[in-house]
Amino acid sequence: MPIIFQDFTNFCVFSLIFLLSAQCSEAAEKYKAGRHFEVLSEPVLTRDNSRVEVVEFFWFGCGHCFTLEALLGDWKKELPSSVDFYRYPVIWNKMVETHAKIFFIAEALNKPEIINGVFNAIHIQQKMLASDKEIVPFLKTYGVSEDQYNQLSNSFGLKNNIKKADLFSEKYGIKGVPTFIVKGKYAVSGNREIGTKDLLNVVDFLIAKERKK
Repeated sequence: MPIIFQDFTNFCVFSLIFLLSAQCSEAAEKYKAGRHFEVLSEPVLTRDNSRVEVVEFFWFGCGHCFTLEALLGDWKKELPSSVDFYRYPVIWNKMVETHAKIFFIAEALNKPEIINGVFNAIHIQQKMLASDKEIVPFLKTYGVSEDQYNQLSNSFGLKNNIKKADLFSEKYGIKGVPTFIVKGKYAVSGNREIGTKDLLNVVDFLIAKERKK
């Protein structure tokens, strides 16, 4: 083989390898820190370091949270067993705290249908559920009596959960919802780069990143 042709062949092979490597690198870096997610300056210890913890912070009154709720059910079913997913409602003011209280009552009674019902009541039926006068009859439709509501509302467990949610919201510096915290060190929330429906794709990317370690 003439030297010139051999050199040209080697150049083509090298160029092809470089191009493929660049494409693979670009695919691997589809989601980037500072654009699609943030790296927390101070990581927070997770409750089980052997698993990839994912925490969602939300508020029932948030339109983006409402949109995301329709996607969460199927997404959670596909999560690997090594992922520890749970949620915290934010506690920003009195009305938001009232909504958080409903969430923890639903959790205590193991009635996830209440959570979907609250989202629908607020965003479809235009009922803000901001007072006992609205909440009591709403919960009765899910088989929760006024006595149960009062008992749970004033329980130590619920008050402790409210404090815990507020504490972790502050620790992670939650300024908007929905926000996902992955492994105590990455924050994913909607911005110009990613819409609400893309949030879970970014979370999946970070889960895969952490599972490789």
